[in-house]
Amino acid sequence: MTLFNPNAYALHHKRAQKNFQDHRFLFDHVGNELLGRVGDIKKNFGKGLNVSPYPLVSLESLQSYHLSETLPFPGKSFDLILSCLYAHWVNDLPEFLKNIRHCLRPGGLFLGALWGGNTLFELRESLLQAELSFKGGASPRIAPMLQTKDAPLLLGRAGFKDPVVDTETLTVTYESLWSLMKDLRGMGETNKLQDRVKTFTSRSLFEKAEEIYQNSFALSNGKLPATFEVIYLTGWAGLE
Repeated sequence: MTLFNPNAYALHHKRAQKNFQDHRFLFDHVGNELLGRVGDIKKNFGKGLNVSPYPLVSLESLQSYHLSETLPFPGKSFDLILSCLYAHWVNDLPEFLKNIRHCLRPGGLFLGALWGGNTLFELRESLLQAELSFKGGASPRIAPMLQTKDAPLLLGRAGFKDPVVDTETLTVTYESLWSLMKDLRGMGETNKLQDRVKTFTSRSLFEKAEEIYQNSFALSNGKLPATFEVIYLTGWAGLE
């Protein structure tokens, strides 16, 4: 099943490149966390690979704008594979994790980070209620995301040893719904669903969504909180 559109993924991330510097704070935070975790491990890793939409320091980048579960490398090619805010867009996450495991050398390490199921729950609910108000139904606007409880099983099924899953919740505040949407576009994190609405969405629907957002979630200072849940994945390739 094709849940996400690869062409939309490529387009959104290429478009985001122009002004990414102004919107990359979340990617940098999560990427630095991943690199910090590598530094905390008392081991010298040889060849490393970055499977992410944007570069990470000191790692070869792979197909920055190409959405795929398959890595075009033979087995046992890398000692370290990092994936920063990419895996929540792949259509077959179990297959993606199996491919990463296949590409690791014995004793190699995978560290990944993806958005979890609580990400943007405020925006999700506000858009849902706005569409129900306008149309009596809702269209797919925000992607389904991995639930934390399911992550260890996926790592185990992919063949990783000693899988570890932990989460981090980041809350970013915005002046308006429009400023949040601008940030999401600037990060390349807008709707890539295959069945997404492809016709023009009226401004009035977003105005209604912002009204609901304000009424339901606004802070005492009037700003809008946006929740980003990061799920961190750690798995080792066993020694042979």
